[in-house]
Amino acid sequence: MIRSDTDEGADDDGMGDGTREDADGATGTGRRWRRDPQWTRATLVDTLLELTAEGAREPTRKAIAERAGVSERTVFVHFADREALYVTAAERQAGRWQALAKPVPPEWPADRKVRALVAQRALMYELMTPIRKVGLRLEADSPGLRRVMADGDAWLRADLAELFAPELRRTSGARRPGGLLDALDAASSWAAWDHLRTRRGLDVGPTGAALRRTLRALLDAAGTRGEPGGV
Repeated sequence: MIRSDTDEGADDDGMGDGTREDADGATGTGRRWRRDPQWTRATLVDTLLELTAEGAREPTRKAIAERAGVSERTVFVHFADREALYVTAAERQAGRWQALAKPVPPEWPADRKVRALVAQRALMYELMTPIRKVGLRLEADSPGLRRVMADGDAWLRADLAELFAPELRRTSGARRPGGLLDALDAASSWAAWDHLRTRRGLDVGPTGAALRRTLRALLDAAGTRGEPGGV
């Protein structure tokens, strides 16, 4: 959450106005009111992300309001329902983890590209994991969350395909269902990362090493068995 010495209040009619309030938490003195609905929305979203990062499975309106320093009704003044809040949070976090991607030249040797890719994915996956796990629990009833996660998966796949375009061009059937691109996508996916981190209890370093080993093996196999030109 964006740390601040400000609180936010709602109008007496319960409709709220995006007002922000600075307050001394112990004495309630020194309050400064200001109309700023964008700040209020951003604070609520960042509060949700903060709570999920701390391990909350599905932060409640009450928990979000208490942490943000607002009334419960203020949450839905700015978000029509829970889905709207969670979708906005997922979109914000997607923008953050996508910003961690740095250009990697496709012309680099495959091993160097694998190392760069896994280093970036490690940062991305660690950032996205808390809100993604919430999304996976809620997606059955949330078209918005399904869309955000699907868009994120498509972004990751496109990034992968661009990075390994030379290898894909040299491998027969690389883009067909079950081909090299699908294999690389699965091996570098968040699901693979989370399996090792959560189920196997591995730290980031060993998890990254396992993904690098798998990606190299796939590329090596494609290099020895593939036939040029069959994308």
